[in-house]
Amino acid sequence: MLVTGSGGSAGNNVSWSLRVSSDGRALSLTGTDSDRTSLELNRSLDNAYKIPNASDPRYLIILNKIIRRQKVEGVFPQPDPELGTISQAQGKLLAKTFLPDPSTVSTCLDKYAALLKWHDTGLRDRANLIPHAGRGNLEERLRQIRFPCWTRARQGAGGLMSCLAKDWKTLSHWIGFHWDQGIDTDFTVEEYLPGRDFCFISLWKEGHLITSMVRERLSWVGHRTVGTGGTSKLNRVVHVEDANHKALAAIRAITPKPHGIFCVDLKGDEQGIPKPTEINCRFTTNVHYSTLASVKFGKPEWNFPWLAGRMMLNEPFPRCRELDALPSNLWFTKNVDMGYTIVEDENWRAAEVT
Repeated sequence: MLVTGSGGSAGNNVSWSLRVSSDGRALSLTGTDSDRTSLELNRSLDNAYKIPNASDPRYLIILNKIIRRQKVEGVFPQPDPELGTISQAQGKLLAKTFLPDPSTVSTCLDKYAALLKWHDTGLRDRANLIPHAGRGNLEERLRQIRFPCWTRARQGAGGLMSCLAKDWKTLSHWIGFHWDQGIDTDFTVEEYLPGRDFCFISLWKEGHLITSMVRERLSWVGHRTVGTGGTSKLNRVVHVEDANHKALAAIRAITPKPHGIFCVDLKGDEQGIPKPTEINCRFTTNVHYSTLASVKFGKPEWNFPWLAGRMMLNEPFPRCRELDALPSNLWFTKNVDMGYTIVEDENWRAAEVT
């Protein structure tokens, strides 16, 4: 197997999940990244290669050279730019992937395109697009928007350049600041959703749901006073029927025949109804949480990267629960430079002082 972006946190966690699986000892695992120093941190790899960025014309040539050299059978593309390039070149890649069709991948990479699909199916209010090319009439356009609103870069992971804006001046300053820094990105502007924060992770095979789980984000790493984005700190597994229902509808609005990995972020509106905010057809950073539970409780089917790898190579895999695969009594927490852990029920080590 080969994991691209193995120097990043998501690629590292996919690599670790594959290594600690029941196939881990026999697995030949290769990782690639454009940053040599970050690859040094991934201790799960047998082989590591520094490669060009996905936009480089040599990218696919070099990736195929590595695939031939290491006899790679399957590839997990992790960073969005590599996901897009590999999706468009699936016929030229010398190994299997576990991706939907290129059109679906393209929609998942474009936050505005996904929001339009969800608006057409009644899952979201209509979003606005603020294109960099239309900077000349920015104030006029922003004055038409309903506040408070949520803005973010049209493409990118981790809620890139996102901000809660309560008036048009704040929104104008936020967008204009990034443009003034030479960041030529379009921004999406959408309704602000103040409710609970969910992540639905699922695996599909040719239109059939194989397994899924929902975790709720309860706190975030770092102290953020302006904007948001990044990675969550405290999570818990939850069984929320409406979150499952809306996530499934969000996926099927993007593609009628889902295949591969689909992760949907959802936020609750003022009435608490979950609404989709983002969709990815790759693993999110915290995929290692389910793997940790898999190892602790001896449940191989909870190791989603291992399961996806088996499906990618058409190998047998264990019977899975379609919805709410993990029990709802599990908590996960992590922090910068401190690792991560799992807590069952309310068995926190720290005692309350009475």
